[in-house]
Amino acid sequence: MSWEENLLDASFRGVQFDVVEESTQAERSLAQHGTPYQDGDAVEDLGQGARVYTMRAVLFGTNYEFELRLLLGALDILGPGELVHPVYGSVTVVSKGYTVHHSAERPDYAQVELHFLAHTPDEPFFNRDLIYTIEQKLLVEDEYTWQDGVFDFLAAIDSLVAQIQEWIGGGWTGLLEKALGLPGIGLRLQQLRSQILGVVSGVVDLFKSNPISAFDPLTDLLRTPTEIRSVIQESTPSTSRELLSRTGVPFVMPGGESLTTGAARAGSAFLLAAQQGVEPDSAILPAEMPSDPVETSAFGLVVLVITELAVSHAQAVAAVIEGEADTPTLSPEDLERLVNLARSLAESAVLLHRRLYDVESALPVINALRSVAGLVQARARSVILLSPPLIERTVSSATSLRRLAHHWYGDHVRAAELMRLNPGLKAPHNIEAGEVLRAYAK
Repeated sequence: MSWEENLLDASFRGVQFDVVEESTQAERSLAQHGTPYQDGDAVEDLGQGARVYTMRAVLFGTNYEFELRLLLGALDILGPGELVHPVYGSVTVVSKGYTVHHSAERPDYAQVELHFLAHTPDEPFFNRDLIYTIEQKLLVEDEYTWQDGVFDFLAAIDSLVAQIQEWIGGGWTGLLEKALGLPGIGLRLQQLRSQILGVVSGVVDLFKSNPISAFDPLTDLLRTPTEIRSVIQESTPSTSRELLSRTGVPFVMPGGESLTTGAARAGSAFLLAAQQGVEPDSAILPAEMPSDPVETSAFGLVVLVITELAVSHAQAVAAVIEGEADTPTLSPEDLERLVNLARSLAESAVLLHRRLYDVESALPVINALRSVAGLVQARARSVILLSPPLIERTVSSATSLRRLAHHWYGDHVRAAELMRLNPGLKAPHNIEAGEVLRAYAK
């Protein structure tokens, strides 16, 4: 049992709110009595001062203003009130003040920093009924959190991607209706048809899958996301070598020649960032989803392709990292590169959803993608920590890698481990004295 599974609904004076971060501070009053010409002081403990509870609450959605009014009204009431802390439970507090933050980039969203002081002296603290759970093994994340948690998140993203496909598919239906009322309807419909079919064909051709049977993307809209998803899932690498070589991530947006210039450039820039394992630049995206139906369709296809790539690669990287816990075959740098790949694709999908869709629609997808990226990173860290600390050791005399492994560890088989940790070693059978190698401490 942990706070992750046993949180309470936070509220103050009966007004509920969501908490994304909290901290609790307690200071003790101490009296120091010094004696002249004598080192040290006698310290007298005079008791603990009032506990300080600091929280960061979030309010979002179309009705966030009403929720904000209720919360601020409760905070402005004079005197003590009941705070239901998500971890510690019910405590009597006095509001010390608050700060409300709004951002132009996040409409219908506010963050409120809350500060409370415990009011009642000697009030029982953290007096909830708890159940002690015996840990099976000491890891950064326990087995339940990783095995069940990450795949639960991946299953949740599966449903979210299906929801994204529904938005885009439904959006295409709306785009057709919108295009009917605009000048040049014949040209616009042809552009929509060619770019949708072009991206589907581009994804299929990129991964050399079986060619798709012909279909009209304007009359069979539901098939478009299905074709893209099946090809990406089938072509995503499953081995660490292929994942590290980025063979499952294209350098340019598939079918980009069929898209509008802005969407093709943005998609290719985000894919290139994933290839390099770096954070993508959101400045290349428009401030919001374009109103033109052809542009909207193009960016919708970019969102669909990159989100599918992020989900499929997160699942593949998670499986490889889990295998490393049983049989290590990768260096810490290789594990870091795998995590960077999954994280960069997830960040690209998050930025696209955050910029192009409204907060209510985008937030569930964003939270799920961020959670999966965090779990993959945490699990990789725990796998790295299973090994002894990595240090640099100097070779004392000319030798071979197998003899060196026997000399350092008493086990010549660990030569393969040393080779994995030193991929730049050109002559493992003839290592000169004074060469510095990376090796585990024991």
